[in-house]
Amino acid sequence: MKQVISVNTYKKLGLSFVLVGALGVSANAICASENYCTDFYIGAGGYYEKIAGQGANVENVGGLFSIGGADIFFNRVQFGLDARFGYGSNSVSGASLSTLSKDNRLFQIDGIAKLGVNVAGVNSPLFINFLLGYDMAKTNGGVGRDFMIIGAGFDGKIALSEKMKLIYSAGYGYVFNGVYSFGKSYADINEKSHVVMFSLGTQAKVSEHVSLYFKGFGKYYNLNASNTANNVSMPKSNGWQAGLEAGIAF
Repeated sequence: MKQVISVNTYKKLGLSFVLVGALGVSANAICASENYCTDFYIGAGGYYEKIAGQGANVENVGGLFSIGGADIFFNRVQFGLDARFGYGSNSVSGASLSTLSKDNRLFQIDGIAKLGVNVAGVNSPLFINFLLGYDMAKTNGGVGRDFMIIGAGFDGKIALSEKMKLIYSAGYGYVFNGVYSFGKSYADINEKSHVVMFSLGTQAKVSEHVSLYFKGFGKYYNLNASNTANNVSMPKSNGWQAGLEAGIAF
């Protein structure tokens, strides 16, 4: 019972963190002054991910909706949030997961809050960021997860021409609190689990305050084994996620 309460607690914290942050940036879609501006975007896309260990394979595939942005002060300090909401299918296989449902519905939330400093120019900024993240996958009978992540990274833009920019980001996260879900049972993941995140794309200006963007994104997971719940456990695993996303940016 204590473990389930803990899971529900940081599920609520993670959801609140993602939703409140996303609503906060969406309220500021234009520059208010010379020293305060907001980048804001909405987009859609698709993704695939696979996490595998000895006797256990988990595959997730789905479509996504993304929303996010950053409040930027004096062209030097940013506070931002990026969130993706995904829906699709979850498939599990392997001897370690043989008691679980093989094909399941999937709902995912991936949110990253960042606080950073621009160490480059105004037209081609490079922000060095502190990161706090929430990585959740919920299924109706397969393998899900709830990870709270802390780390560091960078993001920026490089002007390629008057109307075109290269957009990029990368980061590292340490899973400081995490569980797997096996159907309705929960098992803590052991320490020393890591996530690497990255994205790369282009942004094309179509008017003074509106741009279109297209980017690829991905993650690499290095995850320790979990404890056992209902005679099911996830072994030490490696995994990856890859996706494409397009949208409109302000």
